[in-house]
Amino acid sequence: MMHTPERLIRVLGAIAMLVGTPSPPAHGQAPPGSNLQVFLMTMGPGADIYERFGHNAIWIRDTLAHTDLIYNYGMFEFPAGLGEKLAFYWRFAMGRPRYWLGVDSSLQHMLDVYRYYERDVSAQALNLTPAQRAGLASRLAVNALPQNRVYTYDYFRDNCSTRVRDMLDVVLGGALKRATRDRPGAGSLRFHTLRSITNDKLMFLGIDAAFGPRVDHRIDRWDEMFLPEKVQQRVGELHVPDGGGAQQPLVKAAFPLLTIGRYHIDPAPPHWLGMLTLIAALVAGIMLLALLSGPAGVVGRVVMTAWFLLLGLGGLLVLFFWLCTDQVSTYANHNLLFFSPLALGVVPLVWARDAASASRWNSRLVGLLAAGVVLGFGLTAVPIVTPQDNLRIAVLAGVPTLAGAWVLARKLRTSNLMAGWGGG
Repeated sequence: MMHTPERLIRVLGAIAMLVGTPSPPAHGQAPPGSNLQVFLMTMGPGADIYERFGHNAIWIRDTLAHTDLIYNYGMFEFPAGLGEKLAFYWRFAMGRPRYWLGVDSSLQHMLDVYRYYERDVSAQALNLTPAQRAGLASRLAVNALPQNRVYTYDYFRDNCSTRVRDMLDVVLGGALKRATRDRPGAGSLRFHTLRSITNDKLMFLGIDAAFGPRVDHRIDRWDEMFLPEKVQQRVGELHVPDGGGAQQPLVKAAFPLLTIGRYHIDPAPPHWLGMLTLIAALVAGIMLLALLSGPAGVVGRVVMTAWFLLLGLGGLLVLFFWLCTDQVSTYANHNLLFFSPLALGVVPLVWARDAASASRWNSRLVGLLAAGVVLGFGLTAVPIVTPQDNLRIAVLAGVPTLAGAWVLARKLRTSNLMAGWGGG
């Protein structure tokens, strides 16, 4: 771990030895870009949700002017006031957050920031020609101008990592895309997202429930580079022409800049299906207590009320993200069958005491709620439309809902809505 500017100077000296310092030719003028070194920087994950996926940047070092410019597409302004916060969260929910390309002229400052957040930083020196280095530096400088730097962030399609990927691909003449497009990646967008957020179980379940089937198709290595670690990996695998008819690695040296080892990303999402099944069975069992009289029955009805409110409000959120936002990853979400707004309509029935409180509509609501869950289980088990990886959500939400629907159906079948319901 580095702690002082002197250590940084030693690191920069080591970098110069590893990658070489361009020197002017003996005769004539050096071609544009000869004085530049280009590094792909990759930052490891952090603690907060927006840090969990890592980060990357392009570092341009001018060995003659002794300057460093670090181009970072992940800048956003975290709001301070209540109004600003509401606007920020609204834009994010709508799928329209604004990010921009920032430029840091101090490597020490950047490393101090990442040291504070206890995140690792590494660099790869890129084997680019002088013309490619000059072209990349020019493109980044133009992109960083106030009129060009802001963009509408999309988590999968247009983020800090895909912008770095695309910028490198342009100066490489499309070589990165040719090497990765249509080559199978390790999994789906859901797979990579969930394995990155295992440190927060509620966030894990919420995002898993919010995603629709569009994140479940297999992706290739190009699309996989929405993650910075995948850009680092693919760039490290790439070979480019050496100017003499042969191929050379794009990365001529790789080295750590900051090593802390505090946070990591799991190689795959956890297998939590067994745990979620137990939780679902426990909630369902408590809801079955509503068939009893006395305090146990009250506990069952309280839990059932809370559950149906959760399902109903969750269903409204699923509909909102599907129909009202630009969040493509939430479209056509099968989890609407498990988190159904219909659940709000059966809450009054949980506490109804007499037959007059029940109506044909109550019965239909309960039936529709149960039928939706059964249909959802069917689509999960035998997908006849677009497949969606939602078995975890199906079990967690579906089992208690069927238990609650069964309790309400029994209540409706009795002529007096189970005399003594709620009494004793």
